[in-house]
Amino acid sequence: MKLEECIVVGGKVEGGNFLAKSRDRNYVPHVKIYRELTDSGMEIVYMKDEDTDYTEGMNSACIGIVNAALLVGDDEKAVKGKVKSHDGEIIKKALSCDNLKEALQVLISYKDGVKGHTLVADDDQVYSIEMTSKHTPVIKQIEDFSSPTVRTNHGADLTGAGYTPNRKPYDYMSSKIRKATAEVQLASIDTFDSIAPSLTKSLFDPNSNYNMRRRTKNMRTTSQCAMHLTKKMFHFYFWPQECEFMGIENLTPSDHSNKIHIKVYKYKYKKKT
Repeated sequence: MKLEECIVVGGKVEGGNFLAKSRDRNYVPHVKIYRELTDSGMEIVYMKDEDTDYTEGMNSACIGIVNAALLVGDDEKAVKGKVKSHDGEIIKKALSCDNLKEALQVLISYKDGVKGHTLVADDDQVYSIEMTSKHTPVIKQIEDFSSPTVRTNHGADLTGAGYTPNRKPYDYMSSKIRKATAEVQLASIDTFDSIAPSLTKSLFDPNSNYNMRRRTKNMRTTSQCAMHLTKKMFHFYFWPQECEFMGIENLTPSDHSNKIHIKVYKYKYKKKT
């Protein structure tokens, strides 16, 4: 069974909207970054988990998408026997849209929509979508940018979504603490380059499931992505011992002038102290 837990973040920094994600897995994913053009000529940059086909990223219309799991009931049963993810296909289709309204519609309706917490934004607006197989999706526009919006793996607007105190209380506490820690760490961040590294700080014992960067036997933080939508920047971060990064594949024509800037960072390995 492939488990997935994450921290997703959206807000404003350096004069524009950003999205970011820390990606946790209980396996070592093989990840590649792709750059390609849609049939309409719009550029898309996305990371893809080659093991599950999971995808998320941004396009040259300044639309970006990140997602964190909210597994409940039927969703958990589906994951147990599931090798490939339909969510990546849905997200990629949404990234083919040139406006936020169409992207939102794809995310909630195409192939039954993307389950979990999804943050979707362009250079003007940020929306949250909370959705499971048992709930009607809740779509909210983020209007308070005094601090970044953070979502983890428990419900914010849907009762019983994700981890709950009665169902997997230890994981629920982990989700709550990781969310609160991320909010505190991001409160004073004023540069785009500081966002992803701020989500790697460990405030508990290295083996604790309460850390934003997990290094437990059952869950490891493998990679991160950060997107400055206004500036059209896609940054990817990975830990080489936790993630098999397979490089960047450019599928655009040779005469194409890139619109989205990609930068890849490899974290240095540090032994537990």
